[in-house]
Amino acid sequence: MANEDSVLKEVDQELAEERQWSAFRKYGPAVIGASAALVIGVGAWQAIDAARVSAANKEALQFAAAAEQLIENPTEGRAALETIANDGGSGYASLAQFRRAASFAADGDRAAAIETFTAIYNDGGTPKPLRELAQLRAAYLSLQDGRDVVLEHLGTLPNSDSPYKPYADEAAGLAALKAEDYETALSLFSGLSALPSTPPPLAQRANEYLALAVAGKAGVNLTGKFALDDVIGAVGATGDEILTPPAANVDPLELEPATEETPHNHDETTSHTHENEAVEPSESGNE
Repeated sequence: MANEDSVLKEVDQELAEERQWSAFRKYGPAVIGASAALVIGVGAWQAIDAARVSAANKEALQFAAAAEQLIENPTEGRAALETIANDGGSGYASLAQFRRAASFAADGDRAAAIETFTAIYNDGGTPKPLRELAQLRAAYLSLQDGRDVVLEHLGTLPNSDSPYKPYADEAAGLAALKAEDYETALSLFSGLSALPSTPPPLAQRANEYLALAVAGKAGVNLTGKFALDDVIGAVGATGDEILTPPAANVDPLELEPATEETPHNHDETTSHTHENEAVEPSESGNE
C-alpha cells in the first residue's frame, strides 16, 4: 500500500511539473517580454524625465539672465526674452513674453505692451493665470482708449469665478466712470466695497471711485478744473496686489492664481512704474 502511495505521488508530481513546463512554454515568452518591456519603459521614462528637468533648469537660468539684463539694458533684455518666448517648449516661453510686455509698459511703450499682453492671452498654450493677468494688464493700459476697448480686453473675466474678477470689475468700473456712465460705475464700485472677500487695497480704491461716481451723478464736473485721469491716477487705477509673474525658480507649469483674500505686490502695473520698484496704491497710474 505504501508503495502504491509513493508511486501515485511521483506520478502526481511529474504531472504537476509537466503542467508547469507546459504553461511556461506557452506563457513564458510573453511574461519575459512584458517584464523586459517594463524595465525598458521605466528606464526610458527616467531618461526623459531627467532630460526634461535638465532642459527646464537651463531655461530657468536663461530666463533669470534675461530678466537681470532688463535692468541694465532693457532693449537687449527684451530681445533675450523674445528668444526664449520664440523657442517655446515650456512654460518659460509664456513667462518670458509676460516679462517682456511688462518691460514695454514700464518704459512707457503702451502700444507695444498692449500688443504683447493681447498676444499672451490669445495664446491657448499660456497657463490660465497668466492669460487672465494679461487680460487685466491690457485692460488697465487701455483705459484711455475708451470703454469698448477695455471691455474687449476683459472678455468674460468680469462674469467669471476667477480670483481676478474683482480687478476686472475695477477696470470695468473705471471705464464706466470715464465714459460718464455713473450708474454702472456706482453698481460695480458699491459691490466691490461691500464684498468681504474684496482685497483691502482694492476695497479702499473702490470707496474712492464710488465717491467720484456719486459726485458725477450729482452733476459735479469731473473734467472741469482737473482731469479725471489725474484723479484716477492719484487714488490708484490698477490692482497692485494681483499676482506677479513668479521667479525663475518656480515651475511655470504649476502656476496657481492668487486668492482674493491674500494681497500680492505687483511691481510692474503701470507704464510709469520701474522694474523692481515697490508700488503704492496711491501712486498707480491708469495706463
